[in-house]
Amino acid sequence: MNHPTPPPPASRLRIEVLGTAHLHAYKALRDESLRCAPEAFTSDYATALQRPAESYGARFGDPATGQFFLGAFDAGGQLLGSIGCEREERLQQRHCATVVGMMVAPNAQRGGIGRQLVQTCVEHAERVAGLEQLVLTVTAANAHVVRLYERAGFHAWGRLQRAVVIDGIGHDKLHMVRWLPASPLFRAA
Repeated sequence: MNHPTPPPPASRLRIEVLGTAHLHAYKALRDESLRCAPEAFTSDYATALQRPAESYGARFGDPATGQFFLGAFDAGGQLLGSIGCEREERLQQRHCATVVGMMVAPNAQRGGIGRQLVQTCVEHAERVAGLEQLVLTVTAANAHVVRLYERAGFHAWGRLQRAVVIDGIGHDKLHMVRWLPASPLFRAA
């Protein structure tokens, strides 16, 4: 019987900001995540396969701006997970950023990698001048990931039914928010 390789201990992970040197590893992780969990993404696997790795480069930025992607690497340098933060560009929405592209390689799940990625993303976001809140969507039926976000301080504020439809089957998305220390709502939360 073939047993999956257990994920590495979270203590041996290295979380770092992704840059252009990571484009091909990021694309491989993203393509595999889309293939294994299509209901978790608004992008689809077939389209993503056609997309060149270099096209993701614009997403990688500087954490100080609120536009960045983080990667979780094992001791051997393999990218096991990633998460992104994309700050709104419009002046009246610059206080908001969206957490996007949270993924952990299928063979590395349930080992604390997602928790570390979310925690590090929030820590970086808290240091961005003027950033008051993080928002995200998560597949409502994925109770494990919903709990992960709740433990990180996110709370649901709405649900979009049939947000993603795959082969005629609809998947609801929860909308979640986490207030950051710069927000006047932070203390009330």
